[in-house]
Amino acid sequence: MAKFQTNKIDHTGITVSNIDASLAFWRDVFGFEVTEKRRLKGEFFETLTGVPGAELEVANVEAPGHQIELLQYHIPGERRASELRPCDPGFVHLAFEVADIDAVIAAIRAGGYEPVSPPLTAEAGARKGWRAVYTRDPDGNVIEFLQPPA
Repeated sequence: MAKFQTNKIDHTGITVSNIDASLAFWRDVFGFEVTEKRRLKGEFFETLTGVPGAELEVANVEAPGHQIELLQYHIPGERRASELRPCDPGFVHLAFEVADIDAVIAAIRAGGYEPVSPPLTAEAGARKGWRAVYTRDPDGNVIEFLQPPA
């Protein structure tokens, strides 16, 4: 049992290949506000991340009730794209509850993206009647949208 108190989730960090493309996704497709963008480097960030020579650009995006931190590393030059599938250990996704999943899908498509599947309705379990859809950001990270039953 933990012997410390957790107050709240502060943010979710997502490493991206192109911060401007990712900002366009979160800002222009979903309407989230960009609250800060800055360049970081130095011993503090190298030690914190465990990445020698780390130099990165960070932008904060304000989603309803949650902050998303987008990070683009400029140094080191060698980086690899993740190819984790939803079934692979270490895979993570964000999920947002929405009022109208069809409006979300329309925004996704208007932004030049496609959902992974059509919206599906859970037929059993704790979320029976909820509609759900996955989409991917410019780097392939999965974002889930959930609509509760009417």
